Amino acid sequence: MGAEFDSAFIKDTDLKLTDTELRKQAEGVFEHSAYMNGHGGYSGSLAEKSGRGITIHRSRVCETMDEAWEVMDELDNDKWGPAECVPVTGKGWAIGGYCSS
Repeated sequence: MGAEFDSAFIKDTDLKLTDTELRKQAEGVFEHSAYMNGHGGYSGSLAEKSGRGITIHRSRVCETMDEAWEVMDELDNDKWGPAECVPVTGKGWAIGGYCSS
């Protein structure tokens, strides 16, 4: 089986969400992805990250979404691991990673 990169966005312009709040928001993202892509598995979507959680990276704040996607691509090489969550200045949190397909 392969893997596809998928991502989503959590709005938080001031980057004030706590780790607990981010994890709760991420579960909502995973649930929405499962609703949109099915619950059968191997969808290549963030639904595959459900139950695996997120790894929150606060030390490097990205300036653009493109930069955030590049950072997540560098960080996540495990389709079975948690999603990566990186901050984007003035926007919020990019969440994503490689998902089994």
